[in-house]
Amino acid sequence: MPRLCILLLVPVGIWLFWQPDTLRLFLSRRPESIIIHHSASPPRVHGRPVDAAAIDAMHARRGFGIVHEGKVYHIGYHYVVLPDGTVQAGRPEECVGAHARHVNEHSLGICLVGNFHSAENPSGAQGPVRPTPAQMDALIELCARLCRTYRIPVERVCRHRDVGETACPGDRFPFETFQSHLRERVERGGRSIKDLLWQRGE
Repeated sequence: MPRLCILLLVPVGIWLFWQPDTLRLFLSRRPESIIIHHSASPPRVHGRPVDAAAIDAMHARRGFGIVHEGKVYHIGYHYVVLPDGTVQAGRPEECVGAHARHVNEHSLGICLVGNFHSAENPSGAQGPVRPTPAQMDALIELCARLCRTYRIPVERVCRHRDVGETACPGDRFPFETFQSHLRERVERGGRSIKDLLWQRGE
């Protein structure tokens, strides 16, 4: 008995769009800015380091949380930079952050561990009064990679205080110097994120 075959003609553009990888790329979030924060804390609290895991626990108590590929992330930042220059991943880049009200949807959040505000840490009792050289170099490298990946202009790399009513990341954060060095690093290229990440925060 002859079989009836039905041929469906689908335009190439539509076919490509509905392929899983293409659809995922189309639906993925594309950050338009980067927001810099500080943890407003000493590098260690109660004898334990303040890192991505510690911040995740703190943000869990505040009710932050998002599920991505079966895993729950409470940490509101996408990356954490420790005083020794270690870069730790927070919630995945494709997830909306919880770090800067009103701009979370279109931004990536990076937190430097430390308190760089002179009114709160005037004499260094809470650790370094400004980011360490290793911390700044790691931050610049990370931001340069993100700027290149998402085509974010250097001018859209901001402090939390630039988009909200806060002093974060503190008046001792060297913003002008940071912007100048970031612009140079973006133009000349640099390491990949896999080379930069020392710890995945998993």
